Amino acid sequence: MGELTPQRDRSALWSLSTMAGVIAGLCCLTPIVILMLGIAGVAAAASLGNVLYGEYRWAFRAVALVCLGIGLVIHFRRRGICTLEEAKRQRQRLINASLLVVFTAIGVYILWTYVILHYWGIAAGLPWKQYDESWAIPTSIVLLVLAILATFRLQRSKT
Repeated sequence: MGELTPQRDRSALWSLSTMAGVIAGLCCLTPIVILMLGIAGVAAAASLGNVLYGEYRWAFRAVALVCLGIGLVIHFRRRGICTLEEAKRQRQRLINASLLVVFTAIGVYILWTYVILHYWGIAAGLPWKQYDESWAIPTSIVLLVLAILATFRLQRSKT
C-alpha cells in the first residue's frame, strides 16, 4: 500500500464518495444497459426503470449509504483513528472528511443519475424526456463546489 500522503487521503475520500454516488444511481443504469445489450425492448426497459426507480430507489440509496459508512470507518481506521478517544482528538478532521464525503457523494449521485443517465437513457430511446431534470446540473455543481471547499478545510485541519 504506499505512503499515506494528504493527496492520497483526499483521493481516497473522493473515490469512496464517487463509488457511493454511482451505486445509488444503479437503479437508472440497469434499464439503459439491458436496452443497449438487446436483452429487452424499450417498453420492458422503461417498465423496469419505473419499478427500480419508483419502488426501489431507496434500497439503492441505502446500499450506497451503508457502503459509504463502511468505507469511512475503514478509511479512518487505516489512518490510526481506532478508538473513541482518538476520534475525539481528531474531531475536526472527522467532521471535515465526513462533510467532504457527503457533499461529494450526493453531488455525484445527482450528476450521475439525473444528468448523465437521464440523457443517456433518452439517447438510448427510453421515454425519459417527459421528466424535467433542469434542477440537477446547478444542484450538482453547488454540491461539488461545497465538496471542493470541504477538501480545502480538510487540508487545513491536518496542518
